[in-house]
Parts: sequence; C-alpha cells; structure tokens
Amino acid sequence: MALTVADAVTSNWEIEDIPDADRLFMRLHPDFIYEDGTPKPNGFRNHGDGMSTDWDKYSTPEQTRARTDKDPRLYAVIAMIVGEVRKIEGQEVKHTPLLDNQAHTDVTGEKRGGDPETRMLFRRICTVVIPYIPQENT
Repeated sequence: MALTVADAVTSNWEIEDIPDADRLFMRLHPDFIYEDGTPKPNGFRNHGDGMSTDWDKYSTPEQTRARTDKDPRLYAVIAMIVGEVRKIEGQEVKHTPLLDNQAHTDVTGEKRGGDPETRMLFRRICTVVIPYIPQENT
C-alpha cells in the first residue's frame, strides 16, 4: 500500500534510513508465482508511488503475509537484501511507515517501462521465505 497524505500527516512512526544489509519482505499472490514456486517478473510492480514491502527491522515474513484483507494462505513471501535492491538502476528504498505498519517501505522507480531487465533483476535477487502452497477445496 502506498503512503497516503493521511498517513503522512498522522503517522507517529519516524522515517528511518534503512541499512543495505537489512531485508525487505513482500507478499506475492499465486498469479505471480510459477508452478515451481519462483516469482514471475510481473510480480515486481508499483502500486501507487512504489512497490510495497516491509522492512525486516519491524516485521517478520509471517506478519507481512498476514497484512491482507484476504486469506493469508493465498500468498507467498519473498525477501530481498536492501543493498541488492539499491544496485538496480533507478530503484530507491524509502521507509514509508503507515499508521498500522511501522515496517512499510516503498521501492520506488520504474518497473514496467524503461529497462525491461528491471523486473528480471528483482527476480534474481529475491528468495522465497514462505512458499505458496495451493489450498485444497474443502
């Protein structure tokens, strides 16, 4: 979720610099996961001002997975090292805490247009920390 004006005005969380060695967690819906469990490049995309992630200083993979209005089991969670994200040309990591999520961080920069390799680079630097497991109908 992108930072909104209301969040910027009313958030009590301090905006912090994120060290290169830290990790970012991101939920991925199964539409953006190959059958082998690896992320599809089109899963790396902006929603509003940036690609929404959670900083590992304030979140676990399980907490990131649970931050949805849908069934959390529908999602995988990936991790990316902040310094590796910053090495991708045109990408910036910005701590953008929300009222209910101190960990919220946006990765800004073009992901769809521009260099077609950008999303492939994200795919190469990420690791799956919670795999998506298809749910059987009950």
